[in-house]
Amino acid sequence: MCTYNQKLKLLILLVFGSVLSLMAAEGPPHVRGRLIAAPKAGVDPAVLSRTLQFHSAALQRRLSRLGVGVLDVPEQYSGAILESLRRTGLFRYVERDGYAQLAADPNDPKYPAQWHLPHIQSPDAWAVSTGAASVPIAVVDSGVDPGHPDLAPKLIPGWNFLEGSGDTSDQVGHGTAVAGTLAALSDNGIGIAGVSWRSPILPVAVVDLYERAAYSDIASGIQYATDRGARIINVSIGGEYQSQALQDAVDYAWANNALVFASAMNNATSTMYYPAACNHVVAVAATGYDDRLASFSNFGDWITLSAPGVNILTTSIGGGYGYWNGTSFASPIAAGVGALVLAVKPSMSNADLRQLLVQTSSHGLVNAAAAVHAARPAPAN
Repeated sequence: MCTYNQKLKLLILLVFGSVLSLMAAEGPPHVRGRLIAAPKAGVDPAVLSRTLQFHSAALQRRLSRLGVGVLDVPEQYSGAILESLRRTGLFRYVERDGYAQLAADPNDPKYPAQWHLPHIQSPDAWAVSTGAASVPIAVVDSGVDPGHPDLAPKLIPGWNFLEGSGDTSDQVGHGTAVAGTLAALSDNGIGIAGVSWRSPILPVAVVDLYERAAYSDIASGIQYATDRGARIINVSIGGEYQSQALQDAVDYAWANNALVFASAMNNATSTMYYPAACNHVVAVAATGYDDRLASFSNFGDWITLSAPGVNILTTSIGGGYGYWNGTSFASPIAAGVGALVLAVKPSMSNADLRQLLVQTSSHGLVNAAAAVHAARPAPAN
């Protein structure tokens, strides 16, 4: 004979399961069988544990500094479990673990190499700052090719959240291209130049072979990068599904004086994408040769800056080079300028850095020379 609790549990699963699962299927894409939950402060751990057990929710891992847990649940009942957990009153929020997509498609047209650097006044900026080894840049992406001659000397140990290992080799190519745009080894007689020549690269792998990244992994990656001292964190990934977990991760970075740069995405829409649209993030749109918004770039008053994002020559897996399009490459260009500024004035707060980049931009287009010169100490009388 069923107990009262067993009957209640069965009722929850049967009544809500089919309806809410259908609703979820029609909504934004999400990681099957996974939820993100943030318990309220002061909740009794024993009560929390019993509640999760009752709902067939297993704690996969904790993002302890964010106060967030990642839960494994039966996918067919995930909608019902989500709704029921929310109704317990034990959580600040419970949400699906969404997917974000990469923000670029590769191509290989024969255009002048690295046209984007003069367009943001990089040569004038490099006369003052070429970056600093004390300003590492985190690339939260698909990993980085550890054998690329323009990247290998710049890499510092990172983490792969897909495999739970320190192997951050890139199987997709996107992260390698982003890293080269940001901080390829420069003035070395080979390959290309990055925006910030001297910044080390911290690879954080969160993008799978299907070019997707779970929100929980992105949030974990931002927390990881922050904890390892990255002042600049680039996330060239985005999803339409709003997430409090992503906002919590960004807030954690912000509270620890790190600044997240993120691609606005490539859907030619004003629809907000995340984490770019999160509070405190530098959301970067893409421009073309004429310094106007690229046809594919997202737009709107939620955008912070723009940067070149058309035919960007950068590093490719296997040691080569190729041209890429997308806000995925506008974002690291802006992030690289941020790293140049911090090399000039390491004491600058993330809030002041964000404001300076906006104020020194040319009608929204990031301006490396103006930003670096504005950061220089005033000459002594």
